[in-house]
Amino acid sequence: MTALVMPPLPAPPSPPPRTPFPVIAVIAPAIGAVVILLITGSVFVLVFAALSPLIAIATALDSRRTARRHVRDEAARFDRDCSAWLARVPELHALERARADAAHPPVHERVRARDPGVTPEAPVRLGVAPAPSAIAPERPPVLEDGPTAQRLADLVAQAATHPALPVVVPAGPVRVIGRGRAADSIARLVDLHPGCSVERVPTEAAPVRSGESASASVDLIVESPTRARLRLPDGRERLIRPEGATRREHAAIVDRRATATPALPESLRWAALVAPVASPASESSGAPALRAPGVIGVDAEGLVELDLLGDAPHALVGGTTGSGKSEFLRTVALAWAAGGAPAERSILLVDFKGGSAFAELAALPHVSGLLTDLDAVAAERALRSLRAEIRRRETALLEHGARDIGELPPAALARLLILVDEYAVLVESFPELQALVADLAARGRSLGIHLVLCTQRPGGVVRDAVAANCGIRLAFRMASASDAVGLLPGPPPPDGSPAGRAVLAVAGRSRAVHIATIAPADIEAVAARWAAAPRAARPWLPPLPARVTRAEARALDAETGAPSALAAPDPWAPVPQGDAPAASTPPLRLALGAVDDPDRQRRVRGEWDPQRDGALLVVGARGSGAAEALAMIARSAGEAQCDVVVLPAGLADALGVLAELRDELDGATAQAAAPPRPLVLIASEIDALVAEAGDRALDVLDALDAIDRRLRRRGGSLVASCSSVLRARSGVVGRFDSVLLLRAASLDDHRAAGGAPGDFDAAAPPGRGRWRGRAVQLIEPEGPPPGPRLPEVPLWRPTPGRPTAVVSPRPAVTADRLRRAGIAVATDPAVLSSAVSMPPSGSTESPHPPPPHPQPSDPTSSRLTPPHPAWIVVADAESWQAAWAALALARREGDVVLVDAGESDARAVLGARASIPLRDEGAQDEVIVVDGRRPIRARWEALRLGAGRDV
Repeated sequence: MTALVMPPLPAPPSPPPRTPFPVIAVIAPAIGAVVILLITGSVFVLVFAALSPLIAIATALDSRRTARRHVRDEAARFDRDCSAWLARVPELHALERARADAAHPPVHERVRARDPGVTPEAPVRLGVAPAPSAIAPERPPVLEDGPTAQRLADLVAQAATHPALPVVVPAGPVRVIGRGRAADSIARLVDLHPGCSVERVPTEAAPVRSGESASASVDLIVESPTRARLRLPDGRERLIRPEGATRREHAAIVDRRATATPALPESLRWAALVAPVASPASESSGAPALRAPGVIGVDAEGLVELDLLGDAPHALVGGTTGSGKSEFLRTVALAWAAGGAPAERSILLVDFKGGSAFAELAALPHVSGLLTDLDAVAAERALRSLRAEIRRRETALLEHGARDIGELPPAALARLLILVDEYAVLVESFPELQALVADLAARGRSLGIHLVLCTQRPGGVVRDAVAANCGIRLAFRMASASDAVGLLPGPPPPDGSPAGRAVLAVAGRSRAVHIATIAPADIEAVAARWAAAPRAARPWLPPLPARVTRAEARALDAETGAPSALAAPDPWAPVPQGDAPAASTPPLRLALGAVDDPDRQRRVRGEWDPQRDGALLVVGARGSGAAEALAMIARSAGEAQCDVVVLPAGLADALGVLAELRDELDGATAQAAAPPRPLVLIASEIDALVAEAGDRALDVLDALDAIDRRLRRRGGSLVASCSSVLRARSGVVGRFDSVLLLRAASLDDHRAAGGAPGDFDAAAPPGRGRWRGRAVQLIEPEGPPPGPRLPEVPLWRPTPGRPTAVVSPRPAVTADRLRRAGIAVATDPAVLSSAVSMPPSGSTESPHPPPPHPQPSDPTSSRLTPPHPAWIVVADAESWQAAWAALALARREGDVVLVDAGESDARAVLGARASIPLRDEGAQDEVIVVDGRRPIRARWEALRLGAGRDV
């Protein structure tokens, strides 16, 4: 510990030393000159005798210069010593003040710090004032009057008086004389001392109260916030700088005194506080009634109840791990359940630290649900449903004409208590719930929804909008006193407090309480009391089932905004333009499944309306139910008296069906006298179809777009499935107006299809997906899916009298197959022109029976002439290009048949702009026939018969 001792005073400047006269230095030159004169006899040596006075004068001058330098050095040294000594004075004064403050701290600081020395007999500190200092040095040395003596006296004076030391007076009555905030603050400070009584006197002239003597009290005459006169009982006065306490400090300490009681127990059982008592009601019900069922603990005065109906609708709780927060929530839940039937009081438990603390409470019939962080999907669903619960309660109040739940008939609407453990983790997992909790806190009182929010540090988590509506505050043991700022007007329980010890603040009044704990037997007793009562209803619907039948879907209400099939047509509706269906077209709404709507606590029937939703794309990986979805839509369309066309899987067949369908739709539109029935086109795995098309992918997509426009005019549309959006050609998804998103192959595929990342569920059952932003479970299909429509591929045979040019990349193989089928062919294109000029000869019957009806290339003649051998010529594309005259003759007067020929061969013989339909490469008898019109697919049976005879 540093000693409060000042160093010695600086030594005064010393006088300069006196220099004696240099007698020897003056006499020596004269004596030397005389001796030299006697030896040398020269009178000139007497000149040295003249040096003696010069030396004397020089020595005197040097002595004076040395004296002046000494005086200057001593003055500078004295100044430095005085400055250093003076700088030491504030340091020791500060140390002296710190020791005095430690010995006599302000009253409010001592009380707040629980100083055991604050007893009724302890002196009271009223302020600070100048006082003699313990660091004052001894008296300075006696000096003659002068600057040095005055300066040393000033140093001693500055050290001898401390500018502000605590002013302490004995405990007793204190009269604070004066008005204003300064006097109020001083009075509050004195009031905190247990041994002082404070009396407020407006002026010094005010009379003394009867029975009291002014001479027995200490008077403090307040002249300003920084100046007061202290008058002791013996009449002495001194000026001091008074100290005071703020209103907040005074209130906090007063409340802390009220809560600081050693009478609270270390542990407490809830059953001991609510022991059963006999009552007529209990005897009639067969269950014992509980004494004060809403009790949660005790304070210094008795039982403590958490009154969410009278004191405040919501409570905010803080405390460290192990301080008793979870036990408090368990006790509150049991006390709430013991106070009423499940039809009147329900409980929702939210535990985001595993749920183990609330697991036993699930036996209470009042508990409507337990939400944990282990099932985040269910927790989010239930918490979102609370918005619907708010709307439901508002509707109930409106129907009864009530302003709040207290005006409703008994059991018309149960009060809902929501207990949240680890609120910080909850809002961190679902940040969007902050607004919902704020809404519940603002409107919960009238709607009968009560919140009890627990977290370790409420100040950094709970928003002001929520905290402002939590009139009940409870603080358990906290990591630091700063964590209780904003939660309580005073400090929390001190460190080392037992679990369950808390400070309860209600309506600005704080008191120490001890929360009771519950046992499994207590839960069983309350549950048995209400065993005959129906269980409280959950404020949310259960998740969607894995299977939904058609009957279950039909029983649901349709989605909001879906047009009703029973609604009369609007006579003022605008005339449809473009792709819009005619007004008389019957509306088509196909049920998809059960749509989950947790925000409204309901399930609705999801429907696809082509007029509203447009072309539909079903995105789903293998096993997600995409194929079943198409089958279900096709079946629903058939039941709705709608035409259904299922596109075949092969590219050639699909293009053939699209071409036929286009012609049929155009013809039906032109010839129909009445509006045709809606038509739905089903295309399975459109991504595979587009991938198979290769360079013709855009042609396939354009064909689908053209068909979809025609279908919409009839009130129908296109429905397609896609197994992977990422593997599909760019632009496939963008051609569809609506997407039914089932389980995707990956999260990236899910996002590419337009799904939100949080909606991806790799374990979703078949048929589970997202429709118009909400979860849906598709209707389980009944019966096998409808088969695909195949294009009409007509039989073709050579026409007698018409030249036939067969183009094949393998002419020898093709010619052999035709010959084995009994067809005479040639392989030299040059002979075709000469053969045409020859008359038909021979009567060889063709092995092909006549077709039952005219074929596309058959003339409308009943005379069938066997083909001439030279009329059918087989060659490759290069050979036909070399024999351009024969090729031109065949194109002009006969037929061109492409056998196994590709796009390049077709363009070589038909022209650069020629486009031929695709054929089924797996069929041995399919060919492309060009008979002067557009190329068509056909079947030449001779090719199949000839191939069947291969060895």
